[in-house]
Amino acid sequence: MQSQSVLVDLRNFLNGLSGSPSTSKNKTEVDSTEVVKTATNLLKNFPAAREAVLFYFCQVIDDSIKLHLTQSQAQNDNPAAKKRLADKEDAVALIHEALSSLIKWNPKGWAPIISTWSLRLLGQMSSYHASHLQLGRTDRGLNDTLQVWLACPATRMLIDLTTQSLEDLNQSETGACINALLETSVEHSPHFDWVVAHIGGCFPHTVVTRILACGLQDFILYGTESGNISPKLNSVVGILAHLSFSHATNIQKAVLDLFLTSCTDMTEQHTAVVPYLLQLSSLSQDLLDIIVEQGVKAINPDTIPSFTQQATIWTSKYFSGREALVNLMVQQVVRCRQGGLAIVNVLLQYGARLQATFPREVASEFLEMLLNEAAQLVQASGRVMPSDVPFLQSLQPHVSNLCQMLLTHDSWQQGSVLRLLTLMALLQGPAVSNHVITLLLQKKDPLKIVSLIRSYLKSVQGLHSQVVNTSVHEALTFQGRNLENTLLNVLQLVKLEQVEEIGAEVKCKFQSALNANLDFFPGLFFQDGQIPHLAVKLLNSIRLPDVIHPRLVAKLSYSSVPHFFTVLSMRGEGNKKEAQKILATLSSYPNGQALILRLLMQGVFSEEWKPLFGAETQPQKNPKASSSTSLLMQNRNFCSSVTLPQRHSSVFHAGIIGNGIRNRHLANIKAENSNDCNAEEVRSHTNLLLDTLSQCCSYNPGGMTQLSLLLVEIVSPDVMFNGLIWPDEEFTKVTVERDLHVRRFVQDNVIVWDLLNLLAQNRPALCYCSVLLRALLATLLSHWANCQERQAKDSRDSLEMTCKLIELMATGQLLPPPLSYLSEIICHVSPHEVHVLLKDVWAFMRDNVPTPALFGANERPSPGLWRDLSDFKMDPRYTERLRLIMLANIASVGHLYPRFLAPDQD
Repeated sequence: MQSQSVLVDLRNFLNGLSGSPSTSKNKTEVDSTEVVKTATNLLKNFPAAREAVLFYFCQVIDDSIKLHLTQSQAQNDNPAAKKRLADKEDAVALIHEALSSLIKWNPKGWAPIISTWSLRLLGQMSSYHASHLQLGRTDRGLNDTLQVWLACPATRMLIDLTTQSLEDLNQSETGACINALLETSVEHSPHFDWVVAHIGGCFPHTVVTRILACGLQDFILYGTESGNISPKLNSVVGILAHLSFSHATNIQKAVLDLFLTSCTDMTEQHTAVVPYLLQLSSLSQDLLDIIVEQGVKAINPDTIPSFTQQATIWTSKYFSGREALVNLMVQQVVRCRQGGLAIVNVLLQYGARLQATFPREVASEFLEMLLNEAAQLVQASGRVMPSDVPFLQSLQPHVSNLCQMLLTHDSWQQGSVLRLLTLMALLQGPAVSNHVITLLLQKKDPLKIVSLIRSYLKSVQGLHSQVVNTSVHEALTFQGRNLENTLLNVLQLVKLEQVEEIGAEVKCKFQSALNANLDFFPGLFFQDGQIPHLAVKLLNSIRLPDVIHPRLVAKLSYSSVPHFFTVLSMRGEGNKKEAQKILATLSSYPNGQALILRLLMQGVFSEEWKPLFGAETQPQKNPKASSSTSLLMQNRNFCSSVTLPQRHSSVFHAGIIGNGIRNRHLANIKAENSNDCNAEEVRSHTNLLLDTLSQCCSYNPGGMTQLSLLLVEIVSPDVMFNGLIWPDEEFTKVTVERDLHVRRFVQDNVIVWDLLNLLAQNRPALCYCSVLLRALLATLLSHWANCQERQAKDSRDSLEMTCKLIELMATGQLLPPPLSYLSEIICHVSPHEVHVLLKDVWAFMRDNVPTPALFGANERPSPGLWRDLSDFKMDPRYTERLRLIMLANIASVGHLYPRFLAPDQD
């Protein structure tokens, strides 16, 4: 019964193809849907008719495609044409339904057959109708082509059949489909690319894996017989390259799996993997990047032995020798656009001295050849662009990682990375070398960093002469711990430059770079940690320019003076000499000396720093809370409103001025407790300050004069009567308030005596401090005139101040003998006698104005000015009372009489 049915279907199918002789219908008028139904039955039940049925299906699909393209391009409303297209599309739908049911019924049997037929038919249709498809469009891209073909029901049906076949088959059963895809791609490329794009997008993992496997089989067949590349291999490259844009992850995974699988055994299928992938990478840049990156990932201690064993097979079977294999690999790596850092990491890791002999030799040789090849490309004649050496260009974002690799203890690794960074700088310009030097300057380990920087500069300084200036500028802008490392490294580099100044190989100087970036240094003085001290050391180590802009000198001065006092407040010597040296250096500039001296003097007497020099700070006053009670209410509370008899006035409580009466004893105790410096530290601070002032004043003959005028400006609150002339003693009644202020200031700030002594030793600077001397002497005259003590020595504070003042004036050569010796006898006389002697001193100073004109050039070995008092004849009116006082106290001061008063004066 079934055979009769098959025979009837066969007869009807043949009659439908050729037209029935008993009817008047010709071939074109036969109902396509009826023939398709008959053909579908034959396809299921009569295998011998398979080729004829599929051929007929091809004709139906071809007619449908032609009608669809014609209708879509003509866009006419011909009812007859629309009806014919509708009939063909119905027939195509029947074909789709029939073939899809066959695939579902028996996937293993029908899926390879139908998918192969569909792919080949798609290839033929794509090539045949390519000219019609591009009609009116010369720039149609792959996406546009894909949209046009998927809009056609016939081609969409063929694509659906192919994807259904791949879905219903297992991973291992898709070989026939993929082979058909490859063969069709070889035959009909590039018109077939849209099919590959669509199927690959639907099944990326399956398509990529099977395409790689099919390409490997083809490579084994063709690659062993000749060096020619098979057409199928080109198709593999084209398909994978196309899929790499949207499915790179799948390709990467498939390639990595292929690498790892090849290490499992030594069969031909596995030993050919690496040569096969190398050949693929040589045919496509996109595949090269993926294969190299995944190949690097596949290299590990577990796979290296397998690759080592297979290397002998690669060189003997697929390459002309070991050198050819290595050269090809080097060429591929140089062309690689990504993964450069991973490649360098692997080569450095296995080329290190601690590795086994074989991996070390192979890795070191390969890296050496890679660097040589890159060097040849970089140094080629003509202009070389960074894109000409993709491997070096891929390393540009990883300069910081390469710099970190330089810190290794392996000299071979260090040298290789240095050479690599040099090539990058030569190829890509000064930006790389600037980046390298900047990063190295921020690393910790000065001894190693200095060596690395100098080695790198030797290679790049010829082309990048400004690299040090730019790098120092960038490094100084960083904050935090890196800035401290930068200053340490630069300091070591500067010291080394000074040692090797003559005939140095490194021409780029860090000293000149620091001079070009002096604007950064003022801000460094206010950083935390060791940064301010390192900045000072750097400024002291370099030779500052002969001319610096006054604005920069001012900024450095305002920064270095607070740093000087901060250093003084630290325990131990520390960086005190360095802080002193920079102040002296800045004072050598025309506008620097006056500013440094002023800032130093202001700092010495400031509330923050004056305890360093033994000054007594005033206790912090706690202001009372302001009361809203009126003064009238306070008077009522105090009951201080008293009406005097026979008077119309009243006595009121006038309130409290300030905080009320000050407990001076308590204030002194608090002030002593607030001073953390002991006597030894105070003396050390004072000596360093005086030495600093002396150095700052040494650059200008008028330095001490400026210092004396500054001292007068700070100590004396009044600008009136500050001249050199001493007025009559009665004039002290006018300046009594000013004189008392000066005395209190001197008592609170003992450093004033040291400053005055410094000025006295640098004659005639003390002359400009006449107002201070007058103020102190005036208060002492008042004290001794009203002193109730029997002996002057009983008033110790005033006696000590009197002796200091006389000795000071004697040192400054303002008083000649015997007045300059008064400090030796006043402790033996009464307060009234001291008062009389000081009146004679005042009279002498009044009659002999202490002017700088009295001082001349010194003929002695010591420099400076000198007042010649050897022939000075003291007027008896200034010494008569001195003689009488000494006679009156002959028992205690008789032994001093010959020294004070010569026999001819008696």
